[in-house]
Parts: sequence; structure tokens; C-alpha cells
Amino acid sequence: MERTAEGARRYGGRAAEERVAERRARLLEAGLDLMGTRGVAGTTVRGIAERSGLAARYFYESFPSIEALQLAVFEQIAAEAADRALGALATAPAAAPARTRAVLAEMVDLLLEDPRKGRVALIESITSPVLGPRVLEESRRFAGMLAATASAGDPGAAPEGLPVEVRLRAQFLIGGVAHTVGAALQGDIAVERERLVDVLVDLFLTISPA
Repeated sequence: MERTAEGARRYGGRAAEERVAERRARLLEAGLDLMGTRGVAGTTVRGIAERSGLAARYFYESFPSIEALQLAVFEQIAAEAADRALGALATAPAAAPARTRAVLAEMVDLLLEDPRKGRVALIESITSPVLGPRVLEESRRFAGMLAATASAGDPGAAPEGLPVEVRLRAQFLIGGVAHTVGAALQGDIAVERERLVDVLVDLFLTISPA
């Protein structure tokens, strides 16, 4: 053990805060793995401890309950989705079709490249009393983002200024996107990635105001 000039204890060259952050990251990864394979109902504190290789007491160092960890896993996926969507828009051409494709392609890739994330976001969250309200919030947020994108507006702005018809169509279609990608994820519909994106883009372009 050593002390820094500020007096903070360090073990193995790492401060206590760094070790806590590392353990939290391991717990979140274990949570994603279990939720994305066994499901929410099969994810327990004991299972998280075993999968992360950490003692159960470290779980409560970062999370007050298993529900808090489940929500944190979902929040992590939602944050990644938003970051990827906005990052894609930053480099996409100005035309609405190209911008719409950029966002939808990122969503498809995020949810299909790592099936665990897709299962948590699209399947497990639907029946979870903890995750359900957050799914609705994210649905509204992404519907607003895509409505603004298809209308050549600012995806980060509030959607209230958009035509109500555009907002209604976007909200309707975002639910369809979730079910469609979920069907591809579970193998109900065998479809290549490019073809899936093409269909979603064609559908979403109908929300552009005439």
C-alpha cells in the first residue's frame, strides 16, 4: 500500500475510486451477459457475483438492488444507442434519406452485432416492471430524433415544433422498428443486414412531410 501526495490510499498503484469503478464495470458486464442470455428473471445477485468473479458484498458497493443493476445495464445500452446515432448524424450527408439511413443502420448494428444488447433492449425490457417505463421514454426520444431527422431538422431539438402528422408516424414506426429488429434477432425472419436497413429506411421516409 502507498499514499499519494494528497493522502489517498493506493493499492497496486490504483486509487480506491479506480478499483470501485473497475468492479462496477465488471458487474455491469456480468449483468449484460446474464440478462442477455438467461433473461431478467434469471439474473440474480448470486449469479452476477459468480459471473463477475467478485464477492457478493462488492455488488452492494455499487448497486442497492438487482433491479438497480438491471436499470443501469439498460441505461448503458440506451446511452450507447444515442451516442452512436448522433455520431452517425454528425458525418452523414445533409439529405434526409441519408441521415435516416445513418441512424437506423447504427441501431440495427448495435442490437444485432451483440445479441445480448438486442435481447435486453427489445425483448426482456418489454415484460420487466423495472425496465418498461424506460423503454417508453427511449421510444419517445428516438421517435422524436427520427422525426426531426426525416424532416431535415435538428435531432437534438424538442420535437414539439414538428408537424403532428410527422410525430405520430414516427412514434408508430419506432415501435415497428423494435418489433422488426426483434424478429430478426430471434431468427423469426431470416434477413440480411443491408436488406433489413433498406426496408426500415423505406418505411421511415414516409414520415417526411409532403
